[in-house]
Amino acid sequence: MAETIAQLLATDVARTKLGARNISTSEVEQLPRNRHATVRNPRGGGGEGERILLVGHTDGGRTLTLVLERTLDPSSWLIVTGWDSTGRERRILG
Repeated sequence: MAETIAQLLATDVARTKLGARNISTSEVEQLPRNRHATVRNPRGGGGEGERILLVGHTDGGRTLTLVLERTLDPSSWLIVTGWDSTGRERRILG
């Protein structure tokens, strides 16, 4: 599934979750501009919004995975949480 990601939005809660994993907002902003892939969230998603995983590289070569939830604007996504990608998630990039 190829999703258009023009904008990533983060609540204070999401920024706190990312910060706890030493992920900066500037790194998150780099993912849609660099090599990345999106897949359906295998764990589904609570609530009404559709959730996907965004797996991508930062400018510094770090590979991150973000859980994103669809907003009313199909190209804007809300960040739920994120982490350093697992080996399985890195394989999504090929």
